[in-house]
Amino acid sequence: MDSHPSLPSTGPADVLDSWKVIANYLNRDIRTVMRWHRSGGLPVHRLPGGAKPGVYALKSELENWRKSNRIHAIEPDQGSPPPVSARVPSVAVLPFVNLSDEKENEYFGDGLADEIINGLTRVEGLRVTARTSSFRFRGQEHDVREIGARLGVAALLEGSVQRVGSRVRIRAQLVSSTDGYHLWSDRYDAELADVFAVQDQIARSIAAALKLKLGPPTASRRATIPEAYNLWLKGRCHQLSRRSIEDLMKAGECFSQAVALDPNCAVAHLGLAQHVCNLAILGLVSPQQVAARGRAALEKALELDDSMGEAHAVMGSLRAFLDFDWRGAEHCFSEALARNPGSPLVHSQYAAFVLMPTRRLERAEAEVGSTLELDPLSPDSHFLMALVYFFQGRCDRAQANIQIATEFGADTPSLEWLSGIIEAVQGRFDSAIARCENAVRRFGGSPMVTGALGMLYGWAGRHDDARRLLAQLEQAARVTYVSPIYRAWVYAGLGENARAFEWLDRAVEGRDPHVLHLPVKPVYDKLRGDPRFAALLRKMRLEN
Repeated sequence: MDSHPSLPSTGPADVLDSWKVIANYLNRDIRTVMRWHRSGGLPVHRLPGGAKPGVYALKSELENWRKSNRIHAIEPDQGSPPPVSARVPSVAVLPFVNLSDEKENEYFGDGLADEIINGLTRVEGLRVTARTSSFRFRGQEHDVREIGARLGVAALLEGSVQRVGSRVRIRAQLVSSTDGYHLWSDRYDAELADVFAVQDQIARSIAAALKLKLGPPTASRRATIPEAYNLWLKGRCHQLSRRSIEDLMKAGECFSQAVALDPNCAVAHLGLAQHVCNLAILGLVSPQQVAARGRAALEKALELDDSMGEAHAVMGSLRAFLDFDWRGAEHCFSEALARNPGSPLVHSQYAAFVLMPTRRLERAEAEVGSTLELDPLSPDSHFLMALVYFFQGRCDRAQANIQIATEFGADTPSLEWLSGIIEAVQGRFDSAIARCENAVRRFGGSPMVTGALGMLYGWAGRHDDARRLLAQLEQAARVTYVSPIYRAWVYAGLGENARAFEWLDRAVEGRDPHVLHLPVKPVYDKLRGDPRFAALLRKMRLEN
């Protein structure tokens, strides 16, 4: 991607100043436009520096590129679109509108839509957009054709749910995203205990409307006690919203209560296992502190229903960062992909926990590409692609994906950490430090960003500032868990390699998930030639 110090002086009418605006101009989704930029030389430029990296394109350059490349697909569709049956079968489930008197019942409609999504992944030959992307249209007035184009699907399921006591009324309709034509609709009045049958019936009706075949049901995974199901739905809602640490902790409470009420609910055990893993991955607890609990919940989930692809994926993740068992992890993800190839989580975790640590970065890029096909508007998916590009040394492309994640609403310490580190690797220390300083203020002294900033201070020769942050990390570690790797970063930045290896070794011994990317993360390049680095990789069984 070309770098320009400022926007050109060609006049505002010729300038398109974000990926979203560029995509709208070309009448295509952002994912397609990014692919054209990566592989077809679409002229998109980056503005270096600033709190958020910007991109822009010139209409005149885009038109010249189109003519020289003879890319007619970039033109708006002409004439009547082909019927749904003539296109790749694909569907997105929009969030169901909550018609209940209680606003808090919104989680029930979300859970219903989520379960229908899961059911549709059993339809042979059907591509189903993930929840993260389809739920971005909640409460927005958009034409179905616009939504279909942005999600890249041929059909949309929309509906409403009204819950009164133990009864629910559900309305659902399937519409073509090319012309808004109604393909199917129905209304259901049922007891809460019968909602599973309604979910299955909706999935079957959609499959029939699209002339596809639905696979066998997996009813054993669900709660059989209505209150346990209710708790699982609440937990799932908190888990997927991920707005705050409070949401994460509430999810764990709901899953624990659901398991206590219904020990045979496989999805509640899976939710609990995912919750425990998230605590470790986010650095909120020591991985070894929660390892036994996470394994127990996961083993119970698989004992009750081993058809859940996401359960096999989480098991693969545990075998990677807790056991360094790469063959075992590979087997788990093979099982996960066989059972649920339509799950973005399966593809993304396979890339992050197995393919990146084992240096298979091209394959990781392909898996994250599959994630983006299924979940094109997900900030997390674009962040993960940025990580792959960073590990490949393709920093401009990494920053482009960070920009997209930002446009889609991502605002996390991880995003700021990655963007700052990339700028530093490119030699833009002032901009990198300014970004991380701002992130430390915004995220309340996040240990991750504090460690990254300390490393940058060290690289920039600001050793007193680096040691000040090191003291802050040590102080924080007296009252809560702080990943050893954050102090390793600061020592590495200071050039105190012996101390850096001491803390990296602690991170490996403590099974910190961050160590999985030791083989490929550029921030360790200055340590890579040291025999102690090879010793760390041997401990992780990654020497080859």
